[in-house]
Amino acid sequence: MNPKGPVGTEDFISLEQIIVTENFLNSRPNPEKIQKVVNYLKRTGNLDEPITVNRDTKILTDGYTRYIVAERVKMNLIPVAYEK
Repeated sequence: MNPKGPVGTEDFISLEQIIVTENFLNSRPNPEKIQKVVNYLKRTGNLDEPITVNRDTKILTDGYTRYIVAERVKMNLIPVAYEK
């Protein structure tokens, strides 16, 4: 079965493959933003947008809030878009 991701999804990778850098780990996403993504996920079964990663390194470049939500709900496959 091929999961369907949010608009802009180019691929699905496992959460463990995504590398999160220090500057994201040291930031604190807004709890309201996190809750909005959680609510969307509960309502639709999907993230609102793909997480952006570097195609070669799998380093997260955008979507840390969505990454945190995916981690919390133990999503196996994460919809990603590759950094342009």
